[in-house]
Amino acid sequence: MTRVRAFGPGLEEGLVNKSNKPTGTGPGAGTGGLGLAIEGPSEAKMSCQDNKDGSCSVDYIPFTPGEYDVNISFGGLSIPGQRSAQLGSPFRVPVRQVVDPSKVRCSGPGLGGGVRAHVPQTFTVDSSKAGMAPLEVQIYGPAGETVSQGHNADGTFDIYYTAPEPGQYIITIRFGGEQIPNSPFHVEVSRNCRLAGVWFGLGWVES
Repeated sequence: MTRVRAFGPGLEEGLVNKSNKPTGTGPGAGTGGLGLAIEGPSEAKMSCQDNKDGSCSVDYIPFTPGEYDVNISFGGLSIPGQRSAQLGSPFRVPVRQVVDPSKVRCSGPGLGGGVRAHVPQTFTVDSSKAGMAPLEVQIYGPAGETVSQGHNADGTFDIYYTAPEPGQYIITIRFGGEQIPNSPFHVEVSRNCRLAGVWFGLGWVES
């Protein structure tokens, strides 16, 4: 029994909706059945293939991030890990969401060409297809400005800012520490022109 071991990246970390592969080996371990079970925040799709060389290739696909217990037994007994840091079955495996900043999209008037100084602006960052990761928005321009954001339940963020002065502004957006497509954005902010009317007796004159 002590000759049976489990190893592989799937016992150290897993990814949501991806194939994760720990491997159980047992050359010369004698006869016995290999038992597999995974417990965690969601069910996991599992498969096992006999390699005909005394080892088995195990594959599992979890559907929700979180901590999972991977139980591997041989002959009804839990097996140890190959590395000294692994105490053995059940193996506690952190499963995280796949993060892909290239799938983040942005839209809204705050990124367009009609931005004016002293007028509140907004745009939307859609990360619903990019996984779960921190969003960082920074704006650089002629003067300091305040950026605020709201995280919506559908995986989008509403970004709000007000440019205090006209000029060239640069908006950088990072998701999971990486720039998203088209970032940095260059926004030209114009003056907030107001029409003032003066009555001269003959009519209104705009200035």
